[in-house]
Amino acid sequence: MSDELTKNIGELNGSVKSYVQAKIDLAKLTFIEKSTRLTGYLLNFVVIACFVMLILGFGAAAFAVWYGQSTGNYFEGLLIAGGILLGAGILFIVLRKKIVTTSIIRNFSDILFNEPEKQN
Repeated sequence: MSDELTKNIGELNGSVKSYVQAKIDLAKLTFIEKSTRLTGYLLNFVVIACFVMLILGFGAAAFAVWYGQSTGNYFEGLLIAGGILLGAGILFIVLRKKIVTTSIIRNFSDILFNEPEKQN
C-alpha cells in the first residue's frame, strides 16, 4: 500500500507541475494577445489622428488660398483659417475628456479586462 501511495503522490506531483506550467503558458499567451491588441489600437489611433491633422491642415490651406484668390487678400484668408483652427483646437481641449479619454479608457478596458469569446 505504501508503494501505491508513493506512486499516486508522484503522479499527483507531476500533474500539479503540468497544471501550473499550463497556467503560466496561458498567462503568457493572454498577455501577448492583449498587448498586441493594445499596440494595434494605439497605432491605429495615432495613424487616424495624423490623417485628421493633415486633412485639417490642407483644408485650412486650401481655404486660405481660395479666399485669397476670391478677395485678393491672402493674409485675411490665412487669419480666418487660423482662427477656425484655433477655435477647433479650443473646442477639442474643452471636450477632450469626453471625446478622447472616455473612448480610450473604454477601449483599453475592453482589451484588458474582457475575456475572449470561446470558439467551439
